[in-house]
Amino acid sequence: MNLKRSFSTNILLTVCFVLVSNLSFSNLTLWDWYTYTNTDLGYSLELPNEPNYQDDYDSFIIYSYNDTNSKRVYSFFALDLRDRNQDSKPSEIVDNFTNNIVNNLNGELLDKKEIKYSGGLQYKILVKINEEKLMSAQFTLQNNILYYLSVEDLKDSVDNNNTKRFFNSLKVTSAKPMEVKEWLDFVSEKGAFSITIPEEPTDLSREYPNPLEEDGEPYYLYLYSAPDYKNDDNYLFRYNDQPLGYFMEDPAGGFESMQETLTARAELLSPPKTIFLDGNEGREYELLLDGKFHTICRIYLRGNRAYLLLKQKLNEKEKATTDDTFFNSFKFEPYKTPELTTLQPRGTNFEVLFFDDLKRVIDTVGYESTYLKNSNDYFALNEMSGGTYQFGYSDLKDYFKIASKDEFFETNIDALKSWNDSIIKQKNIKVGNEDGVEFHFQNEGTKVITKHQLWLQNKRLFLMTGYLSDEERDSKLTDSIFNSFKVISKEPEFDVFSSKTDAIFNDLGSKDSIVYHNALGAFDYYEFETTDLPKLYEALNYSYDSQEKTNLIKDKIAEQFSLVSDSKTLDVLKNLYTNESTNDDLKATILTIIPNLENDDALSVYKDLFLNNPPVNTENYTWGVVSPFTDSLNYAIENYKDFSTLIKHEKYRSDVLDVSLNILQDSTGHSSLVSDNMEKLFQYMESDLQKYLEEKDKDEYDYSMNSLIYSYLNFLNKSSYKNEFTDTFTSTLAKEKDNQWFSLQATTARIVNNYPLDNAFIETQMDSLFSRFEIMEAYHKTNQFNKVPKKYIKPEEFAKLALYNYVGEDEGYPDTMTVVGKIKNEGDEYYAISFGYEYEEAEGEEYLAIVGPIKEISQKTPYERYKCYTEWDSVEKDWKTQTKNLIPSLIEYGY
Repeated sequence: MNLKRSFSTNILLTVCFVLVSNLSFSNLTLWDWYTYTNTDLGYSLELPNEPNYQDDYDSFIIYSYNDTNSKRVYSFFALDLRDRNQDSKPSEIVDNFTNNIVNNLNGELLDKKEIKYSGGLQYKILVKINEEKLMSAQFTLQNNILYYLSVEDLKDSVDNNNTKRFFNSLKVTSAKPMEVKEWLDFVSEKGAFSITIPEEPTDLSREYPNPLEEDGEPYYLYLYSAPDYKNDDNYLFRYNDQPLGYFMEDPAGGFESMQETLTARAELLSPPKTIFLDGNEGREYELLLDGKFHTICRIYLRGNRAYLLLKQKLNEKEKATTDDTFFNSFKFEPYKTPELTTLQPRGTNFEVLFFDDLKRVIDTVGYESTYLKNSNDYFALNEMSGGTYQFGYSDLKDYFKIASKDEFFETNIDALKSWNDSIIKQKNIKVGNEDGVEFHFQNEGTKVITKHQLWLQNKRLFLMTGYLSDEERDSKLTDSIFNSFKVISKEPEFDVFSSKTDAIFNDLGSKDSIVYHNALGAFDYYEFETTDLPKLYEALNYSYDSQEKTNLIKDKIAEQFSLVSDSKTLDVLKNLYTNESTNDDLKATILTIIPNLENDDALSVYKDLFLNNPPVNTENYTWGVVSPFTDSLNYAIENYKDFSTLIKHEKYRSDVLDVSLNILQDSTGHSSLVSDNMEKLFQYMESDLQKYLEEKDKDEYDYSMNSLIYSYLNFLNKSSYKNEFTDTFTSTLAKEKDNQWFSLQATTARIVNNYPLDNAFIETQMDSLFSRFEIMEAYHKTNQFNKVPKKYIKPEEFAKLALYNYVGEDEGYPDTMTVVGKIKNEGDEYYAISFGYEYEEAEGEEYLAIVGPIKEISQKTPYERYKCYTEWDSVEKDWKTQTKNLIPSLIEYGY
């Protein structure tokens, strides 16, 4: 028996009596002493007077007599050990008590000796409390009951005759037989479970901060303990729901998170086991707690609620088992039905049944470009089940219009889907007197099912959602909530099907900025029809109270023609483009739309407008303007001569270079179109570089210049063109310290074009993981792979290089990488590599990645990066199994 652990808490409290008295000593030898008798524990003793101080604890009571005229304190207690495990030797029990007393007094053990005692075991100790005080104590262990007597006094008086009389007065008789404790049935109505435990549990429930949201609702952990000291077992059981407004979105992730919590203090001795109880999935963990105590822990998920059962051995030499009453008796009980209340949001004409304790979230920001004015969401937690309910509604704007409710509902259902969600059940319903739809999502990855209802009522959109267990999802409670919506008063009727085009154009002229911005935002969601086209054409002739506003509205109208058009649209846009009041931003929008019109003359008109009068002063990106040339190589080839003249405009120079490179690399025999005009393409290279160098550090720097510089470098990397300035161009940018990417691209361009590179410079570049892969690729491409140092071609180094680029492309380049080892699978070899980051928030976490299959890298083999994959999980002790489990994902998702 490990009394050092089992009773350390109690012993901490036994020393409280030593601080009670600070009085002087008086001789009591002539007095008649008081006799204390305890028939339950079978002992009696004498002390100068009846005890005048008492401390009650779970397992024993400390009695003390504090002499009011002296500094002397007499104390005693008896501790029944008959119901404890008897593995510990009697001397070990006394040793543990002695050590605890000395430590908790912060004292010094001056003497310890065993006294001859026919009834059992008896020890006497002397402890120095401070420079003035000592404590003399006597332990007697007889019939598995520990009797403790102590005297505290000044050091010259602590062992006088009164002390001897006190110690010698102890008489041990027969204690009453112990009552046999029956295990108790514990039922939690709120937790919806029952379990059998060895004694009345101690409630250790507490709040736990929300790890996902600093100011969010906390976790409430309903935690209980019930030790069985006779068998050296300690039992813990708990349940917790998700904080209000959350639900168990990923059960597998939940198990992983709970495992991380357990292993923060305990060692996982074997792989977790998947278990089930009444169809609810769980995990069983075998642990070594604090490096000493064997422990079994079971966790179950029941909807949003998590249950934990834990059995810990208190004896370091024993192992916990699951074949016992505690684990076998645990079962889920039916949910109790909570009380519901009527929810009627202020200022509305409806009500629903909901929970009294709820969280309300109102949002009115960011709705300028949607048909919604706001969102009003109410979240509630069913405390009897852990089920999370959400009721929400949004007010609709005046311009809201739909063609059909079915189509509208389908669009919103798709918008509500999370990644990997699919509809497993759907039906049309009536909510009150309104049409609605009820549907269930199931996530293919997590298998979590959610229940939803969606409906329109006059000028509001409603959504009811339940994040519930299988038991609760189709329960009477859920049905009563989902079917409770009721309209309690009339509001003005709103026709969701009628045209709102006139209202939009009328409000665009409003002096009220809120009204104007709402009308302008309608262009982002309102679906104009062909019958609206005459009004759209007419509105292009309107003038508003500023030219800026007029241009903006015309731009919004023009964009609609990509969605709805007729035979007149092309001429309307052409006339608008050539109108002298049309600015370049609007011209760019028009050029983006025209090629997509269903009109045989669209591309001809586009080319004529664009090439003869390109919008060079637009702040819009040009990719949409030039898309016919970038999307169709044939179109680019047919019109290249005219298109290449745009090289004189800086705005389109990058586009001309990119399209030219595409034609140059084409295998259909048209590369001479470009190769014969190289000097024209690069005539502005020197001035563009000069402008970049002069302006790159300015606050008002135009970052589109970066695209142009990159287009030059990309061209030089993929062609062998040289002129008198390409050497200077690449040499200058290779030394660029503020832009690593430009420096790298310039370096590889010099390799491709056989320009010299300083040895020290290239060694530094090769030493950098950021630039090494591309430089090796350039050497491989030009049959100079022999210039790559052999240390970088070694599979282990190339694997780390591959991982560095793989991780860096998504989450930032890692600061540390370590090869954990290699594994083999079906004849292929793979590296397991850990990687991490050094910034403070990373907290030294090391993640596992798999890299492979491993192949030879040489001039004779294709130059390809090893495939990589990580799930951002920490490296486990059994890293080989962990790595092998990643192979299917590497094959499917790795790159």
